[in-house]
Amino acid sequence: MEMEKWGDYDRYMILADNSHANDNGKHKIRDTYDSFLNYKIVMDVINRIAFTDKSTYSYNNNIYTKKVTSEDAKKILVNVENCKWTSTTAKLKIIGHQLGLII
Repeated sequence: MEMEKWGDYDRYMILADNSHANDNGKHKIRDTYDSFLNYKIVMDVINRIAFTDKSTYSYNNNIYTKKVTSEDAKKILVNVENCKWTSTTAKLKIIGHQLGLII
């Protein structure tokens, strides 16, 4: 199947698989459905961070200081779209940890 036709879950599973490429087989992000649901939340936040210059963002009525720049958030969005795992893509885990979400 062509990559353009993949759904969000398909892309997540490929990204999870790619996240372990250079780490002795250990996944940087988990390949479970629960982790995928948390990932969706994190990606929503990253999308908001990517398109704002503010130094904070909100989630569940809490305000957080951005730990990822807007530029890095945009790179994460592109990398995720292409299922590419890099040190920049890995920064999505920083946001997940900040929100208390395991991905």
